[in-house]
Amino acid sequence: MHKFKLDCHACSDDQKIERGCEEDSPIPGVWKLNNWEFARCPKKLVEERSVEYVSAYFFFCKGYLPNAGGWLEQPAKFVQAMVIIEREIARVKENEE
Repeated sequence: MHKFKLDCHACSDDQKIERGCEEDSPIPGVWKLNNWEFARCPKKLVEERSVEYVSAYFFFCKGYLPNAGGWLEQPAKFVQAMVIIEREIARVKENEE
């Protein structure tokens, strides 16, 4: 959510309605990301587990793994999440160039 600089505490009551915090926004297509449109705030759509994986990606990039040992000792979901995040970051960077 860094791209959108979303901070729930900084939104006014009117912004929460416009941005679709608790229910769909009254503004059609208020959120657009590539070919996707959302009526709800992206922070409300992203599961907490996904946020945790994105946070873990920071440590992964620094060479830290959640479990002792190498790749074979890491949970399959963690490895899959890091691959997906890495691919998405590469795709976004490629589109920005």
